[in-house]
Amino acid sequence: MKLNHVYKTFYPDTPKEVKALTDINLTFEKGEFTTLSGESGSGKTTLLNIIGGLDSATSGEIFFEGEEITAYSEEKMAKLRLQDIGFIFQAYNLIHVLTVRENIGFIMKLLKFDEKEIEERTLELASILQIEKLLDKLPGEISGGQQQRVAVARAVASRPKLILADEPTANLDSKNSERLMNMLRTLNEKEHVTVIFASHDKYVLELSKRVIVLDDGVVIEDRC
Repeated sequence: MKLNHVYKTFYPDTPKEVKALTDINLTFEKGEFTTLSGESGSGKTTLLNIIGGLDSATSGEIFFEGEEITAYSEEKMAKLRLQDIGFIFQAYNLIHVLTVRENIGFIMKLLKFDEKEIEERTLELASILQIEKLLDKLPGEISGGQQQRVAVARAVASRPKLILADEPTANLDSKNSERLMNMLRTLNEKEHVTVIFASHDKYVLELSKRVIVLDDGVVIEDRC
């Protein structure tokens, strides 16, 4: 993933104009475990959304796997998100009428994985994330920390090339935050998936291999 001279402006040429990102130039290598950090309003979530194609840049170039995706149609971008990018949201975004097992397998079903592969992958991730006993429960029947682990399993189930996590520990206590991050680190190392967080959680920052700090939409620090 590479970003060249990326800008994002909300409400351009109006009295409400906000320059959310200014001249972002970043390269993310395969297998990175990186956090975008900064105070609220610094632009980290906006940048994460642009990386994942949930929002578009006002100007600049964005490359994924060597191909420029800046001018992708919405249909082509949706296909890229489905096949190659996994999302972990602060609000979990689980489907409440589906069981844990069905939530984990949801993206794989959309991608037409065969049933045996879906079941094997679901059991593998449930073991890693310690949610084997929850597979037949509905999201409303389990705790917030458990729901977040289900969300992680769903995000990585189809083996995407990139995982994007927006404040994944925000609704968790310190114990569950630590457990979740250790599990994500294990998945990162075991499956070599690139993981990018948007977070200001101290534990997330400590565990990250690279930290990119934003302030008012500008990268002010990039440390490994």
